[in-house]
Amino acid sequence: MIKATFMVFLGCLFIMPNLSSYGLDGVVSDGNLMIDGAESANWTVMYYLCGENHVSYVAKEMLDNLTKVGSSNDFNLIVLRDGNQQGDSALYYIEEGRTVNLNTLYSWPNELDMGDPNTLKAFLDLVMEDYPAKHYALMILSDCGSGWQGICRDAGARNNGIPLMTMPTFADVLKDVTNDGEKKIDVIGFMPCVTGMFEVAYELAPYVDYMVASEEHLLERLDNGQEYVWRYLEPTWDLKNHTDMKAEEFASSIVDYYRPCDFPLWVFYGYMVIVKKGEYGRPVEFLSNILTRTLNSLPNPEWHIVATHTTLSAVNLSKVDQVARAIDNLSSLLLLNKYSSDVRNSIINARSEVREYGKSYVKDRSTVIQYINFPIEKLAFDSFVDLYDLVQLLNESVENQAVKNACKDVMLKLDNAVIANKAMPDDESHGLSIYFPKNKKLYNKYLWSNEIPSPYEDLRFSQDTSWDEFLKEYLGV
Repeated sequence: MIKATFMVFLGCLFIMPNLSSYGLDGVVSDGNLMIDGAESANWTVMYYLCGENHVSYVAKEMLDNLTKVGSSNDFNLIVLRDGNQQGDSALYYIEEGRTVNLNTLYSWPNELDMGDPNTLKAFLDLVMEDYPAKHYALMILSDCGSGWQGICRDAGARNNGIPLMTMPTFADVLKDVTNDGEKKIDVIGFMPCVTGMFEVAYELAPYVDYMVASEEHLLERLDNGQEYVWRYLEPTWDLKNHTDMKAEEFASSIVDYYRPCDFPLWVFYGYMVIVKKGEYGRPVEFLSNILTRTLNSLPNPEWHIVATHTTLSAVNLSKVDQVARAIDNLSSLLLLNKYSSDVRNSIINARSEVREYGKSYVKDRSTVIQYINFPIEKLAFDSFVDLYDLVQLLNESVENQAVKNACKDVMLKLDNAVIANKAMPDDESHGLSIYFPKNKKLYNKYLWSNEIPSPYEDLRFSQDTSWDEFLKEYLGV
Protein backbone atom coordinates (compact mmCIF):
# COMPACT_ATOMS: atom_id res chain seq x y z
CA MET A 1 0.00 0.00 0.00
CA ILE A 2 2.01 2.83 -1.39
CA LYS A 3 0.57 5.84 0.42
CA ALA A 4 0.77 4.03 3.75
CA THR A 5 4.34 3.02 2.99
CA PHE A 6 5.58 6.57 2.57
CA MET A 7 3.70 7.82 5.61
CA VAL A 8 5.36 5.13 7.71
CA PHE A 9 8.80 6.40 6.76
CA LEU A 10 8.12 9.49 8.82
CA GLY A 11 6.37 7.50 11.51
CA CYS A 12 9.46 5.41 12.09
CA LEU A 13 11.44 8.55 12.78
CA PHE A 14 8.89 10.39 14.89
CA ILE A 15 6.11 9.09 17.11
CA MET A 16 3.00 10.43 15.43
CA PRO A 17 -0.41 11.11 16.94
CA ASN A 18 -3.44 9.24 15.71
CA LEU A 19 -4.62 10.98 12.56
CA SER A 20 -8.15 9.75 12.09
CA SER A 21 -11.17 8.57 13.98
CA TYR A 22 -14.07 6.56 12.73
CA GLY A 23 -17.45 5.64 14.12
CA LEU A 24 -18.99 2.19 13.91
CA ASP A 25 -22.38 2.89 12.39
CA GLY A 26 -24.65 -0.11 12.16
CA VAL A 27 -22.78 -2.17 14.74
CA VAL A 28 -24.90 -4.29 17.05
CA SER A 29 -23.56 -5.04 20.53
CA ASP A 30 -25.36 -7.57 22.70
CA GLY A 31 -23.59 -9.37 25.49
CA ASN A 32 -26.43 -11.86 25.85
CA LEU A 33 -26.56 -12.79 22.18
CA MET A 34 -25.93 -16.46 21.50
CA ILE A 35 -24.25 -16.91 18.15
CA ASP A 36 -25.21 -19.79 15.89
CA GLY A 37 -22.20 -21.76 14.75
CA ALA A 38 -21.51 -24.19 17.59
CA GLU A 39 -21.96 -27.02 15.10
CA SER A 40 -19.18 -27.45 12.60
CA ALA A 41 -19.58 -25.44 9.41
CA ASN A 42 -17.80 -26.12 6.15
CA TRP A 43 -15.80 -22.88 6.33
CA THR A 44 -14.83 -20.33 8.94
CA VAL A 45 -13.13 -17.23 7.53
CA MET A 46 -11.19 -15.09 10.02
CA TYR A 47 -10.18 -11.50 9.27
CA TYR A 48 -7.41 -10.04 11.45
CA LEU A 49 -7.49 -6.32 10.69
CA CYS A 50 -4.54 -4.42 12.18
CA GLY A 51 -5.91 -0.95 11.60
CA GLU A 52 -4.21 1.17 14.24
CA ASN A 53 -1.93 2.58 11.56
CA HIS A 54 -2.30 4.20 8.16
CA VAL A 55 -4.73 1.59 6.82
CA SER A 56 -7.35 2.34 9.47
CA TYR A 57 -9.82 3.51 6.83
CA VAL A 58 -9.26 0.28 4.88
CA ALA A 59 -10.05 -1.81 7.97
CA LYS A 60 -13.25 0.20 8.53
CA GLU A 61 -14.31 -0.22 4.90
CA MET A 62 -13.61 -3.95 5.04
CA LEU A 63 -15.70 -4.38 8.18
CA ASP A 64 -18.60 -2.55 6.56
CA ASN A 65 -18.30 -4.37 3.24
CA LEU A 66 -18.18 -7.83 4.79
CA THR A 67 -21.72 -7.29 6.10
CA LYS A 68 -22.79 -7.63 2.46
CA VAL A 69 -21.68 -11.25 2.75
CA GLY A 70 -22.56 -12.27 6.30
CA SER A 71 -22.52 -15.73 7.83
CA SER A 72 -24.75 -18.77 7.33
CA ASN A 73 -25.26 -22.18 8.92
CA ASP A 74 -22.39 -23.51 6.82
CA PHE A 75 -20.19 -20.42 6.79
CA ASN A 76 -18.80 -18.37 9.68
CA LEU A 77 -17.36 -14.92 9.09
CA ILE A 78 -15.46 -13.49 12.08
CA VAL A 79 -13.50 -10.23 12.22
CA LEU A 80 -11.11 -8.79 14.80
CA ARG A 81 -10.58 -5.12 14.02
CA ASP A 82 -8.57 -2.37 15.65
CA GLY A 83 -8.67 1.24 14.49
CA ASN A 84 -6.93 4.52 15.21
CA GLN A 85 -9.00 5.43 18.26
CA GLN A 86 -8.40 4.24 21.79
CA GLY A 87 -11.09 1.78 22.83
CA ASP A 88 -12.14 0.74 19.32
CA SER A 89 -10.82 -2.83 19.24
CA ALA A 90 -13.65 -5.30 18.74
CA LEU A 91 -14.38 -8.90 17.86
CA TYR A 92 -17.29 -9.25 15.44
CA TYR A 93 -19.54 -11.98 14.18
CA ILE A 94 -20.61 -10.82 10.73
CA GLU A 95 -24.24 -11.27 9.82
CA GLU A 96 -25.77 -10.11 6.57
CA GLY A 97 -26.48 -6.42 7.01
CA ARG A 98 -24.95 -6.01 10.46
CA THR A 99 -21.95 -6.66 12.66
CA VAL A 100 -22.43 -8.27 16.07
CA ASN A 101 -19.93 -7.05 18.68
CA LEU A 102 -18.75 -10.02 20.76
CA ASN A 103 -16.54 -8.16 23.25
CA THR A 104 -19.00 -8.42 26.12
CA LEU A 105 -19.93 -12.02 25.35
CA TYR A 106 -16.29 -13.10 25.57
CA SER A 107 -15.09 -10.47 28.08
CA TRP A 108 -12.63 -9.08 25.58
CA PRO A 109 -10.98 -5.68 26.20
CA ASN A 110 -11.88 -2.77 23.94
CA GLU A 111 -8.24 -1.94 23.19
CA LEU A 112 -5.76 -4.50 21.89
CA ASP A 113 -2.20 -4.58 20.65
CA MET A 114 -2.64 -6.30 17.28
CA GLY A 115 1.13 -6.66 16.94
CA ASP A 116 1.24 -8.85 20.05
CA PRO A 117 1.37 -12.57 19.18
CA ASN A 118 -0.81 -13.28 22.23
CA THR A 119 -3.62 -11.24 20.63
CA LEU A 120 -3.40 -13.25 17.42
CA LYS A 121 -3.28 -16.53 19.33
CA ALA A 122 -6.26 -15.64 21.53
CA PHE A 123 -8.28 -14.67 18.45
CA LEU A 124 -7.50 -17.86 16.55
CA ASP A 125 -8.00 -20.10 19.58
CA LEU A 126 -11.40 -18.57 20.33
CA VAL A 127 -12.69 -18.68 16.77
CA MET A 128 -11.49 -22.20 16.01
CA GLU A 129 -12.98 -23.43 19.30
CA ASP A 130 -16.36 -21.66 19.22
CA TYR A 131 -16.88 -21.46 15.45
CA PRO A 132 -15.50 -24.81 14.31
CA ALA A 133 -15.34 -25.74 10.65
CA LYS A 134 -13.91 -28.31 8.31
CA HIS A 135 -11.86 -25.56 6.67
CA TYR A 136 -10.34 -22.31 7.93
CA ALA A 137 -9.08 -19.20 6.17
CA LEU A 138 -7.12 -16.40 7.84
CA MET A 139 -6.83 -12.97 6.20
CA ILE A 140 -4.31 -10.46 7.56
CA LEU A 141 -4.46 -6.68 7.02
CA SER A 142 -1.74 -4.31 8.18
CA ASP A 143 0.63 -1.70 6.85
CA CYS A 144 4.43 -2.09 6.84
CA GLY A 145 4.54 -5.46 5.15
CA SER A 146 8.19 -6.48 5.44
CA GLY A 147 8.52 -9.95 3.94
CA TRP A 148 10.50 -12.29 6.17
CA GLN A 149 11.31 -9.42 8.58
CA GLY A 150 7.87 -9.25 10.18
CA ILE A 151 4.19 -8.36 10.08
CA CYS A 152 1.29 -6.73 11.98
CA ARG A 153 2.12 -3.18 13.09
CA ASP A 154 0.05 -1.54 15.81
CA ALA A 155 1.04 2.13 15.92
CA GLY A 156 -0.71 2.52 19.28
CA ALA A 157 1.77 0.17 20.90
CA ARG A 158 5.15 1.17 22.30
CA ASN A 159 7.57 2.82 19.87
CA ASN A 160 4.93 3.24 17.15
CA GLY A 161 4.56 -0.53 16.77
CA ILE A 162 8.21 -1.17 15.92
CA PRO A 163 9.60 -3.83 15.93
CA LEU A 164 6.97 -5.85 14.10
CA MET A 165 5.89 -9.35 15.06
CA THR A 166 8.68 -11.50 13.65
CA MET A 167 7.88 -14.22 11.14
CA PRO A 168 9.19 -17.05 13.38
CA THR A 169 6.93 -15.71 16.17
CA PHE A 170 3.98 -15.55 13.78
CA ALA A 171 4.69 -19.16 12.79
CA ASP A 172 4.87 -20.20 16.45
CA VAL A 173 1.33 -18.89 16.93
CA LEU A 174 0.12 -20.99 14.01
CA LYS A 175 2.00 -23.99 15.38
CA ASP A 176 0.13 -23.66 18.68
CA VAL A 177 -3.35 -23.09 17.27
CA THR A 178 -3.05 -25.90 14.70
CA ASN A 179 -1.64 -28.37 17.24
CA ASP A 180 1.68 -28.52 15.41
CA GLY A 181 -0.03 -28.74 12.03
CA GLU A 182 -2.46 -31.51 12.96
CA LYS A 183 -5.38 -29.23 11.99
CA LYS A 184 -3.90 -26.88 9.42
CA ILE A 185 -5.34 -23.55 8.38
CA ASP A 186 -6.42 -24.12 4.79
CA VAL A 187 -5.72 -20.67 3.35
CA ILE A 188 -3.81 -17.67 4.65
CA GLY A 189 -4.05 -14.37 2.80
CA PHE A 190 -1.55 -11.56 3.37
CA MET A 191 -2.69 -8.08 2.39
CA PRO A 192 0.51 -6.35 3.64
CA CYS A 193 3.11 -5.52 0.98
CA VAL A 194 6.01 -7.75 -0.16
CA THR A 195 4.96 -10.75 1.96
CA GLY A 196 5.05 -13.16 -0.98
CA MET A 197 8.50 -14.51 -0.17
CA PHE A 198 9.75 -18.07 -0.26
CA GLU A 199 11.09 -17.63 3.27
CA VAL A 200 7.58 -16.77 4.51
CA ALA A 201 6.01 -19.67 2.63
CA TYR A 202 8.53 -22.12 4.05
CA GLU A 203 8.14 -20.78 7.59
CA LEU A 204 4.36 -21.33 7.53
CA ALA A 205 4.22 -24.52 5.46
CA PRO A 206 3.90 -26.94 8.42
CA TYR A 207 0.72 -25.19 9.58
CA VAL A 208 -0.99 -23.84 6.43
CA ASP A 209 -2.02 -25.44 3.13
CA TYR A 210 -2.16 -22.44 0.79
CA MET A 211 -0.75 -18.91 0.94
CA VAL A 212 -1.92 -15.87 -1.04
CA ALA A 213 0.44 -12.88 -1.03
CA SER A 214 2.20 -10.32 -3.20
CA GLU A 215 5.88 -10.17 -4.01
CA GLU A 216 5.45 -6.44 -4.57
CA HIS A 217 3.87 -3.45 -2.86
CA LEU A 218 0.08 -3.51 -3.01
CA LEU A 219 -1.99 -0.43 -3.73
CA GLU A 220 -4.84 0.94 -1.68
CA ARG A 221 -7.93 2.65 -3.03
CA LEU A 222 -6.47 6.13 -2.56
CA ASP A 223 -3.45 5.25 -4.71
CA ASN A 224 -4.98 4.19 -8.01
CA GLY A 225 -8.65 3.42 -7.51
CA GLN A 226 -10.72 0.50 -6.26
CA GLU A 227 -10.15 -1.78 -9.24
CA TYR A 228 -6.45 -2.32 -8.41
CA VAL A 229 -6.74 -3.27 -4.73
CA TRP A 230 -6.83 -6.73 -3.15
CA ARG A 231 -10.32 -8.06 -3.97
CA TYR A 232 -11.36 -9.71 -0.71
CA LEU A 233 -15.13 -9.26 -1.00
CA GLU A 234 -15.91 -11.24 -4.15
CA PRO A 235 -13.95 -14.40 -3.20
CA THR A 236 -15.47 -14.36 0.30
CA TRP A 237 -18.93 -14.00 -1.21
CA ASP A 238 -18.28 -16.86 -3.63
CA LEU A 239 -17.08 -19.05 -0.77
CA LYS A 240 -20.24 -18.38 1.24
CA ASN A 241 -22.38 -19.30 -1.77
CA HIS A 242 -20.30 -22.39 -2.56
CA THR A 243 -19.12 -23.78 0.76
CA ASP A 244 -18.10 -27.04 -0.91
CA MET A 245 -15.26 -25.08 -2.54
CA LYS A 246 -11.83 -26.61 -2.05
CA ALA A 247 -9.03 -24.63 -0.42
CA GLU A 248 -7.03 -24.53 -3.65
CA GLU A 249 -10.02 -23.09 -5.52
CA PHE A 250 -10.55 -20.39 -2.90
CA ALA A 251 -6.89 -19.39 -2.87
CA SER A 252 -6.77 -19.30 -6.66
CA SER A 253 -9.98 -17.28 -6.86
CA ILE A 254 -8.46 -14.45 -4.81
CA VAL A 255 -5.71 -14.17 -7.42
CA ASP A 256 -8.18 -14.52 -10.30
CA TYR A 257 -10.14 -11.48 -9.09
CA TYR A 258 -6.98 -9.39 -8.72
CA ARG A 259 -6.01 -6.85 -11.39
CA PRO A 260 -2.31 -5.88 -11.53
CA CYS A 261 -1.10 -2.52 -12.78
CA ASP A 262 1.90 -0.24 -13.23
CA PHE A 263 2.08 2.59 -10.71
CA PRO A 264 4.96 5.03 -11.27
CA LEU A 265 5.83 7.44 -8.48
CA TRP A 266 6.90 11.05 -9.03
CA VAL A 267 9.05 13.85 -7.64
CA PHE A 268 7.55 15.51 -4.54
CA TYR A 269 5.35 12.45 -3.93
CA GLY A 270 5.78 12.81 -0.17
CA TYR A 271 4.91 16.51 -0.14
CA MET A 272 1.95 16.19 -2.51
CA VAL A 273 0.37 13.08 -1.00
CA ILE A 274 1.44 13.04 2.66
CA VAL A 275 1.76 16.70 3.56
CA LYS A 276 -0.78 18.32 1.24
CA LYS A 277 -3.04 15.26 0.81
CA GLY A 278 -3.64 16.08 -2.82
CA GLU A 279 -4.20 19.82 -2.29
CA TYR A 280 -0.96 21.12 -3.74
CA GLY A 281 -1.83 23.39 -6.69
CA ARG A 282 -0.81 23.51 -10.35
CA PRO A 283 2.66 25.09 -9.94
CA VAL A 284 3.81 22.19 -7.74
CA GLU A 285 2.34 19.64 -10.14
CA PHE A 286 3.98 21.37 -13.11
CA LEU A 287 7.41 21.37 -11.44
CA SER A 288 6.97 17.76 -10.33
CA ASN A 289 6.18 16.64 -13.88
CA ILE A 290 9.22 18.44 -15.31
CA LEU A 291 11.61 17.02 -12.70
CA THR A 292 10.14 13.52 -12.98
CA ARG A 293 10.55 13.49 -16.78
CA THR A 294 14.06 14.90 -16.48
CA LEU A 295 15.23 12.26 -14.01
CA ASN A 296 13.65 9.44 -16.03
CA SER A 297 15.48 10.63 -19.16
CA LEU A 298 18.93 10.37 -17.57
CA PRO A 299 21.18 7.58 -18.91
CA ASN A 300 21.94 6.23 -15.42
CA PRO A 301 18.90 4.18 -14.26
CA GLU A 302 19.84 4.75 -10.61
CA TRP A 303 18.41 8.27 -11.00
CA HIS A 304 15.12 7.11 -12.48
CA ILE A 305 11.95 7.43 -10.42
CA VAL A 306 10.71 4.19 -8.88
CA ALA A 307 7.69 2.48 -10.44
CA THR A 308 5.66 -0.26 -8.77
CA HIS A 309 4.36 -3.17 -10.86
CA THR A 310 1.82 -4.95 -8.68
CA THR A 311 1.49 -8.72 -8.37
CA LEU A 312 -0.46 -11.40 -6.50
CA SER A 313 0.05 -15.15 -6.29
CA ALA A 314 -1.22 -18.29 -4.59
CA VAL A 315 1.15 -21.02 -3.44
CA ASN A 316 0.58 -24.67 -2.53
CA LEU A 317 2.65 -24.89 0.64
CA SER A 318 2.81 -28.68 0.51
CA LYS A 319 5.20 -28.23 -2.42
CA VAL A 320 7.67 -25.81 -0.85
CA ASP A 321 9.77 -28.54 0.80
CA GLN A 322 10.70 -29.73 -2.70
CA VAL A 323 11.60 -26.18 -3.71
CA ALA A 324 13.71 -25.76 -0.58
CA ARG A 325 15.66 -28.93 -1.35
CA ALA A 326 16.28 -27.68 -4.88
CA ILE A 327 17.46 -24.29 -3.56
CA ASP A 328 19.70 -26.04 -1.04
CA ASN A 329 21.27 -28.09 -3.82
CA LEU A 330 21.84 -24.97 -5.92
CA SER A 331 23.30 -23.10 -2.94
CA SER A 332 25.69 -25.95 -2.21
CA LEU A 333 26.88 -25.96 -5.82
CA LEU A 334 27.40 -22.20 -5.79
CA LEU A 335 29.46 -22.52 -2.62
CA LEU A 336 31.43 -25.42 -4.10
CA ASN A 337 32.27 -23.28 -7.14
CA LYS A 338 32.95 -20.07 -5.24
CA TYR A 339 36.37 -19.67 -6.89
CA SER A 340 35.01 -20.21 -10.40
CA SER A 341 34.98 -16.99 -12.44
CA ASP A 342 32.24 -18.48 -14.65
CA VAL A 343 29.94 -19.07 -11.69
CA ARG A 344 30.72 -15.85 -9.84
CA ASN A 345 30.35 -13.64 -12.92
CA SER A 346 27.08 -15.38 -13.75
CA ILE A 347 25.77 -14.67 -10.24
CA ILE A 348 26.80 -11.02 -10.56
CA ASN A 349 25.05 -10.71 -13.93
CA ALA A 350 21.88 -12.42 -12.71
CA ARG A 351 21.70 -10.26 -9.59
CA SER A 352 22.14 -7.08 -11.62
CA GLU A 353 19.27 -7.92 -13.98
CA VAL A 354 16.78 -9.69 -11.70
CA ARG A 355 13.33 -8.34 -10.85
CA GLU A 356 13.49 -6.52 -7.47
CA TYR A 357 10.73 -5.69 -4.97
CA GLY A 358 10.04 -3.34 -2.10
CA LYS A 359 11.24 -0.15 -3.75
CA SER A 360 8.59 2.01 -2.12
CA TYR A 361 10.70 1.49 1.00
CA VAL A 362 13.92 3.38 1.52
CA LYS A 363 17.22 1.50 1.54
CA ASP A 364 18.80 3.59 4.29
CA ARG A 365 16.65 5.24 6.94
CA SER A 366 19.03 8.20 7.10
CA THR A 367 17.82 9.26 3.64
CA VAL A 368 14.09 8.84 4.26
CA ILE A 369 13.24 12.55 3.93
CA GLN A 370 15.08 12.81 0.62
CA TYR A 371 13.51 9.61 -0.65
CA ILE A 372 9.87 10.40 -0.01
CA ASN A 373 10.21 13.50 -2.19
CA PHE A 374 12.77 12.14 -4.67
CA PRO A 375 11.96 8.39 -4.84
CA ILE A 376 14.83 7.39 -7.10
CA GLU A 377 16.18 3.89 -7.67
CA LYS A 378 19.50 4.74 -6.03
CA LEU A 379 17.83 5.27 -2.64
CA ALA A 380 15.23 2.50 -2.89
CA PHE A 381 15.21 -0.77 -0.96
CA ASP A 382 16.06 -3.63 -3.34
CA SER A 383 16.92 -6.73 -1.28
CA PHE A 384 13.96 -8.93 -2.31
CA VAL A 385 14.18 -10.50 -5.79
CA ASP A 386 12.05 -12.88 -7.84
CA LEU A 387 13.33 -16.39 -7.20
CA TYR A 388 12.38 -17.86 -10.58
CA ASP A 389 13.79 -14.89 -12.51
CA LEU A 390 17.04 -15.11 -10.56
CA VAL A 391 17.70 -18.77 -11.30
CA GLN A 392 16.49 -18.39 -14.89
CA LEU A 393 19.01 -15.59 -15.49
CA LEU A 394 21.72 -17.64 -13.78
CA ASN A 395 20.87 -20.65 -15.95
CA GLU A 396 21.12 -18.53 -19.11
CA SER A 397 24.50 -17.08 -18.14
CA VAL A 398 26.45 -19.88 -16.46
CA GLU A 399 28.38 -22.56 -18.35
CA ASN A 400 28.76 -25.00 -15.44
CA GLN A 401 26.37 -27.83 -16.32
CA ALA A 402 25.71 -28.91 -12.73
CA VAL A 403 24.68 -25.36 -11.81
CA LYS A 404 22.50 -25.13 -14.93
CA ASN A 405 20.75 -28.38 -14.00
CA ALA A 406 20.21 -27.16 -10.43
CA CYS A 407 18.69 -23.92 -11.72
CA LYS A 408 16.30 -25.85 -13.96
CA ASP A 409 15.27 -28.01 -11.01
CA VAL A 410 14.43 -24.93 -8.91
CA MET A 411 12.33 -23.51 -11.75
CA LEU A 412 10.49 -26.79 -12.23
CA LYS A 413 9.72 -27.14 -8.52
CA LEU A 414 8.57 -23.50 -8.34
CA ASP A 415 6.21 -24.03 -11.26
CA ASN A 416 4.63 -26.89 -9.32
CA ALA A 417 4.26 -24.83 -6.13
CA VAL A 418 2.78 -21.60 -7.55
CA ILE A 419 -0.81 -22.42 -8.49
CA ALA A 420 -1.90 -18.92 -9.56
CA ASN A 421 -0.01 -15.75 -10.42
CA LYS A 422 -1.02 -12.31 -11.65
CA ALA A 423 1.45 -9.74 -12.96
CA MET A 424 1.73 -7.32 -15.86
CA PRO A 425 2.52 -9.00 -19.22
CA ASP A 426 6.13 -7.80 -19.34
CA ASP A 427 6.83 -8.36 -15.64
CA GLU A 428 9.23 -11.16 -14.66
CA SER A 429 7.32 -11.90 -11.45
CA HIS A 430 6.66 -15.60 -11.04
CA GLY A 431 5.03 -15.84 -7.62
CA LEU A 432 7.69 -15.95 -4.90
CA SER A 433 10.63 -13.71 -4.06
CA ILE A 434 13.77 -14.50 -2.07
CA TYR A 435 16.22 -12.48 0.00
CA PHE A 436 19.34 -11.37 -1.90
CA PRO A 437 20.79 -8.01 -0.75
CA LYS A 438 23.28 -6.35 -3.08
CA ASN A 439 26.06 -5.86 -0.55
CA LYS A 440 27.10 -6.91 2.94
CA LYS A 441 25.97 -3.64 4.53
CA LEU A 442 22.38 -4.52 3.59
CA TYR A 443 22.51 -8.08 4.96
CA ASN A 444 20.25 -8.38 8.03
CA LYS A 445 19.47 -4.66 7.77
CA TYR A 446 16.05 -4.02 9.35
CA LEU A 447 13.61 -1.87 7.42
CA TRP A 448 12.25 -0.02 10.45
CA SER A 449 15.02 0.55 13.00
CA ASN A 450 18.73 0.14 13.58
CA GLU A 451 18.49 -3.26 15.24
CA ILE A 452 16.84 -6.27 13.66
CA PRO A 453 14.67 -8.19 16.17
CA SER A 454 15.07 -11.55 14.45
CA PRO A 455 17.96 -12.08 12.01
CA TYR A 456 17.76 -14.04 8.77
CA GLU A 457 19.49 -16.98 10.42
CA ASP A 458 16.47 -17.46 12.73
CA LEU A 459 14.25 -18.51 9.83
CA ARG A 460 13.45 -22.18 9.31
CA PHE A 461 14.58 -21.78 5.69
CA SER A 462 18.02 -20.60 6.81
CA GLN A 463 18.33 -23.44 9.29
CA ASP A 464 17.27 -26.10 6.77
CA THR A 465 19.21 -24.91 3.71
CA SER A 466 22.56 -23.39 2.82
CA TRP A 467 21.09 -20.30 1.13
CA ASP A 468 22.13 -18.02 3.99
CA GLU A 469 25.64 -19.48 3.91
CA PHE A 470 25.78 -18.77 0.18
CA LEU A 471 24.65 -15.17 0.73
CA LYS A 472 27.26 -14.55 3.40
CA GLU A 473 30.02 -16.09 1.30
CA TYR A 474 29.02 -14.16 -1.82
CA LEU A 475 28.55 -10.84 0.01
CA GLY A 476 31.60 -11.25 2.24
CA VAL A 477 29.60 -11.00 5.47
